[in-house]
Amino acid sequence: MRKLTVFGAFLLIVLPCSAVFAGDLVGEWKAVEGKNYGAVSGAPGHSVRPSGQHFSTAIPWVLKITSQKNGGFHGEWCSPKGCEPLVGVIRKDGSLLMVDEDSTLHGTMYGDEMEVCVTEPGKSSRVSACNMMKKVTK
Repeated sequence: MRKLTVFGAFLLIVLPCSAVFAGDLVGEWKAVEGKNYGAVSGAPGHSVRPSGQHFSTAIPWVLKITSQKNGGFHGEWCSPKGCEPLVGVIRKDGSLLMVDEDSTLHGTMYGDEMEVCVTEPGKSSRVSACNMMKKVTK
């Protein structure tokens, strides 16, 4: 009985601190200012930064999820310069996999925020960056 009590207490402590599984994602998710990090190199794509190597990508990204059914969803990944169509899936562990025209995105829920990490390989530019996103509309 004591082992069961200890295990129950452990779950009460660990579960609230772990990643929250994705639920209803439909809506507009905006990047939280100051909660981004990453590295970029090459020519600018979605931003007005100069060419070269840079850290942190303070682009005001917006993830618009327009429809969701079962584990799949559709939407757009938007920068200030425009939007690209996006499709995604919610994995069994609650994490998200997404792709747009030229990028792969991975998402993880942390409470009411979603960490979205994007990778974009290319000859003229490369991106590996993460942004915390918060849902602003339903």
